[in-house]
Amino acid sequence: MGICTSAQASAEETEEKLEEDKERDRCIHKILLLGAGESGKSTIFKQIVSMYRDGFTDKERASYTLDIRSTLLWSMKELLYQIENVYGTKDAKYRISKENEEFVTILNELKGEEKEKHSPKVFKAIQNLWKDKAVQAVFDLRDNFQIEVATEYFMNKVDKLGDPDYIPSEDDILRARARTTGVVENAFTIQDNHFVMFDVGGQRSERKKWIHCFENVSCVLFVAAISAYNQVLFEDNKTNRLEESLTLFEEICNSRWFDRASIVLFLNKSDLFREKIERYPITECPALREFPGDTTDFNATTKFVEEEFLLKNQTPKTVFSHITCATDKTNVTIVFNSVKDTVLKISLERAGLVV
Repeated sequence: MGICTSAQASAEETEEKLEEDKERDRCIHKILLLGAGESGKSTIFKQIVSMYRDGFTDKERASYTLDIRSTLLWSMKELLYQIENVYGTKDAKYRISKENEEFVTILNELKGEEKEKHSPKVFKAIQNLWKDKAVQAVFDLRDNFQIEVATEYFMNKVDKLGDPDYIPSEDDILRARARTTGVVENAFTIQDNHFVMFDVGGQRSERKKWIHCFENVSCVLFVAAISAYNQVLFEDNKTNRLEESLTLFEEICNSRWFDRASIVLFLNKSDLFREKIERYPITECPALREFPGDTTDFNATTKFVEEEFLLKNQTPKTVFSHITCATDKTNVTIVFNSVKDTVLKISLERAGLVV
């Protein structure tokens, strides 16, 4: 008899604990960051984590050092590849000057050891090559091949990056590129409201992992790089990046998994977009060929891109959209505060607390 009573009490405690966990879970606002690769999702993720956690710890900052240095080296080697195998074979202005050929040799002869890759002579070689006219000329053609967005930013800091005591600044971390694989999550609290944000890989091979994050999501933040309208995917080197984002947004927006989630669209990398439209018309993107106005007008072109995305929504729900620059903390703070208010308002409406 005593055993039955004990077992019954244990079952009741377990049931009570499960109900408590469910209630706690209902009080957490889950935000899912989605978007194609290279859209700037992870930069927004890092910005928001930094905003509500008082920045990065010294250990976290130091952990980005290797990624940043590796990005610097990879970017220079990509520029040299384009010079040696593409542009330099067609025109002499894309060939490295005689005085800098020794630095090309240094980088080409690098082996796999990390210590050798990040030695003083390597940073000296990168610094000298970055000043070479041929490298600058090929860099101006960067929309035609795959290279990191932050290349120029880090190349102009190569002397600091080569310092043995270098620790990345917050700006360095925001611009550091490390491909997201799997799911990264972070919890934070704003005015007694609990949020969990999930960042997932945007490359095609990573998208199948998103399914694990879908349950009870409060909000989907879909990030699209509007500056990528004349670039192709890293994965296949042929699909237009903005068209890929439009296709993916249509899938996400109309997915049954997000029937109850609010959808927020971040049209990101507005700073790069503003610069690029002065050189390349948005009509280079197949999805934007019908744009009828001045292709150098920032407001008109961003409005047109926004409308193309919003047309993909076939549901009754409203999609909230924002023009963003993920590396601009002020911009992200203002936009995310708006997102936070939207999430809380919808949450109260579902609880029947707002009419």
